[in-house]
Amino acid sequence: MQSLNISTSAMRGIQQALDNTANNLSNIDTIGYKRRVASFSELLTDSMNEQPAADNQNRNTPVGIRVGSGAHLAMTKLDLGQGSLKQTDVPTDVSIEGDGYFLVTRKIKDANNITVDEESRFTRNGSFKLSFDQDENGYVLHTGSGHILTDDSGTNIVFPEPVKNISISPDGTFHADGMPASVKIGVWNVENPDQLKQVGENLFDAELAFRAGPQSKYTSAYDNGVTLRQGALESSNVSMTEEMSQLVNIQRAYQLNSRAIGISDQMMGIANQLRSR
Repeated sequence: MQSLNISTSAMRGIQQALDNTANNLSNIDTIGYKRRVASFSELLTDSMNEQPAADNQNRNTPVGIRVGSGAHLAMTKLDLGQGSLKQTDVPTDVSIEGDGYFLVTRKIKDANNITVDEESRFTRNGSFKLSFDQDENGYVLHTGSGHILTDDSGTNIVFPEPVKNISISPDGTFHADGMPASVKIGVWNVENPDQLKQVGENLFDAELAFRAGPQSKYTSAYDNGVTLRQGALESSNVSMTEEMSQLVNIQRAYQLNSRAIGISDQMMGIANQLRSR
């Protein structure tokens, strides 16, 4: 029975690793996507200490037989490796060079069209579009999901009128014709990105309270040498070769554990036949 439990738990973790690899491959063309790497850990072991006293003589190992319970998928670690930069020459396309995230927000309204909450999300996708926003009563830079880009204080960047000749410096300073004053795009550093919860659309939950500024929980990534590049986008850091190699390893591990279950089933069948005689 123990062999069945070990193989079953292993196959469950292998299936989760397969799902992770499939998710990486499906996002190979997603702008700013960071791949996740499956990490396994061992389950608790049982200790059998009921050996005869004769077995204790001339024994170099600890007393007892330790029987493992298999392994499971402990976590999927975020790979923060820099993706290759793709030149687009679009003025509102911005890529981050270094470890950092854009903070984008979106208002949540009730049935009476009253703002009751606000989503705060992190993203590496710097493909922004300039359009008019009714709630802000001005022009904003937003993502494909409708989240608005914020400045270095966590406030939505709003322009009273359409801007032209956009210029974004490496330190995040945004300037254009028609702006009364320049603003600085906020890029934030997350000490432990593995704790970020993915919420879909290449976004992470920033876990900020309603109307709470990001500086209350995070620090500016510019202090760590992060720079921005205008007119370029960061490609996904998923490698097709590496993911396909991982897929082959997963397939072999699945076949091995599947065969182990079959052999255990045969052994129990033989034991039952001998016992019935």
